Amino acid sequence: MTLAEFNALLEKYNVKPQAEPTEDLPVVKLGIDSFDILMIIGDLEESTGKTLNLSLDCTIGELLSKLD
Repeated sequence: MTLAEFNALLEKYNVKPQAEPTEDLPVVKLGIDSFDILMIIGDLEESTGKTLNLSLDCTIGELLSKLD
């Protein structure tokens, strides 16, 4: 998954991040609520068939690398 695809996923859930999503940004620093984070991760797990064991301080880049 690319950063652009991740941004499209945020748009799908109508999530308006408070910080510009970059690969170095921790997911928790997006400023979105935990329910939205769970929904996004659940969608990613379902679409990839992978279980994502992530901590809240993982970066967007780390999240994306687990999807490849």
